[in-house]
Amino acid sequence: MRWAKRAAAVAFSLALTEALLHGAFWVFAHTSKPNCGTRPELLARLIHAYSHPRPEPGPSDGIVSDPHRGYRHAPNLRDQELHGARMSTNSRGMRGAREYPVPRPPGVIRVAAVGDSFTFGEGLPDDQTWPAQLERAVPGTEVMNLGERAYAHDQMFFALQDDGMPLQPDAVILGFYLNDLWRDELTFYCAEKPRFSPAPGGWVTDNFPVPTPWDAHDRARRLPLLYAVPRVLFEAAGLESLDDRSGERRGAEAITRMRRLAEGAGARFVIVNLPDHPERPPQERGFFRDYCARTGAECVDAAPLFRPAAGTADPDAMRARFQGRYGIHYSPDGYAVVAEALRRHFAERPIAPRAAR
Repeated sequence: MRWAKRAAAVAFSLALTEALLHGAFWVFAHTSKPNCGTRPELLARLIHAYSHPRPEPGPSDGIVSDPHRGYRHAPNLRDQELHGARMSTNSRGMRGAREYPVPRPPGVIRVAAVGDSFTFGEGLPDDQTWPAQLERAVPGTEVMNLGERAYAHDQMFFALQDDGMPLQPDAVILGFYLNDLWRDELTFYCAEKPRFSPAPGGWVTDNFPVPTPWDAHDRARRLPLLYAVPRVLFEAAGLESLDDRSGERRGAEAITRMRRLAEGAGARFVIVNLPDHPERPPQERGFFRDYCARTGAECVDAAPLFRPAAGTADPDAMRARFQGRYGIHYSPDGYAVVAEALRRHFAERPIAPRAAR
């Protein structure tokens, strides 16, 4: 009887502690302001699960679950409001309403553009993104916009594999944005995502297939906080800070996979650099330049064209012209510079149809 009372007392204490932790964490989750890169990732998952209602299967705010990428835009959206601009998607969930038949029509040069929100065109209508402006600048081309908001390079690879290459592109253009590299280090960036990781036998894909939002929510809410909180503290003590160089090894692996995928199908692979601060002088070193020099990849740097396009080196004037309304993404003029950099490149090195190579 004495042991039974002690066991009951311990069980009651544990249950009470769990309940108190649950209440405290609920308050913390609803009052904290985490960003998409909150670490440890267990903490990010717990905060997300405790501060959001359980997602239901099916589209939500124009987004659907994807087992390879975690999420993607839903197909067949029409004129949906997104950050002050209207957007549409086709039957594959690509930006814009245009469909791309297979086989590719004769005489058409087809290009697949992959990237993050800078390629997607955050805050702008469909016809003002850099892929749309490039299409208008190079007659006879179709430029498919596979950009997705907040994507890392691993997600871009699966977008190209699943949706880009089946449409028989003659060229693939990766919109490279430096800050995507540290996303390559994560398996949760405001949502579940995959991650490429080195292993003794070669590279492996973590968190794959990517859990659905509802499964991830349930998994986090079922985790006892008596276990989860100490684990978060333990993981936090061993974390290394992320910086501009974080994710370079994983990013290089993902970009190289995209290049192999494109070139293996006979398509050209081009990387275009999208500077995060176009008002600053172009960098002489960094991942973009180092990767291009080391691998011999076909690369285009849009950074040197911003000052000539602005007609001034004044940073305030350049920001006013090239930054969008939220101060992160480009304005239509900024994306026009990217399209012009690529137009000049392809004027010197035209894209040939795959069958003609």
